[in-house]
Amino acid sequence: MQEQTTAPCELEGQLCVVTGGSKGIGLAIAERYVAAGARVVIAARDEGDLARATERLEAVEGRTGEVVAQRLDVADRASVEELFERVDGLGPLNVLVANAGSGSIVPFIDIDDDLWDRTMGLNLTGTFTCMRAAARRMVAQGSGNRSIIAVSSIRGLGARPGTAHYAASKAGLNQLARVAAYELAPEGVRVNVLSPGITDTPLASVNDEVRDRMLQHVPMGRVGHTDDMARAALYLASPAAGFVTGTNLVVDGGESLW
Repeated sequence: MQEQTTAPCELEGQLCVVTGGSKGIGLAIAERYVAAGARVVIAARDEGDLARATERLEAVEGRTGEVVAQRLDVADRASVEELFERVDGLGPLNVLVANAGSGSIVPFIDIDDDLWDRTMGLNLTGTFTCMRAAARRMVAQGSGNRSIIAVSSIRGLGARPGTAHYAASKAGLNQLARVAAYELAPEGVRVNVLSPGITDTPLASVNDEVRDRMLQHVPMGRVGHTDDMARAALYLASPAAGFVTGTNLVVDGGESLW
């Protein structure tokens, strides 16, 4: 039996980047990583949100790693390159959480070209750009814990009215991650997907009637909390998941079983 010298989800001193890290699921993930000892770069578009998130992360009890905020527009390749150039100055990259994304409910025949292009540009192309930049650096490093986590959605696994553009972008992301995982496995770089169900974030805010109807399809009877997703992301980032790659970890209280 191998001797275990560190906690299974320990990230002490490791450098982690979380896109869309200023609020919602991304911020909850960043909090878990900071609490586990990581140095965390949070990246998002709104500077006010970044400032508030930084203040919150710096107040995490027991924090030992630094917190860095970086403005990022995932749909802008130059902005992505600027982010990773700054990351290069911080040391070897251990973890990328590609979390930035957006969604909306629009009937299929009402999806216009602009909405389609914006959704794909952010959720799929932008995520690809971030994953590729991280993977290139991780392969060049050649050793150590290296994990890429793409935050998807259970909408990429099933079909619901009004989600064609969003579901297509997330389904594409799922397959992107699977192929990347296969190619990068010999290099020691792990690539996994985290697929939340309905979660209590501003992006998923709906009126009470709609929420009650959605909850009828969640066997565990509640919406997911952002920390439910953060705990899963901590596992996927950590050495505890050292032999896990190419998986889609669904965290939805059983919603996708319906």
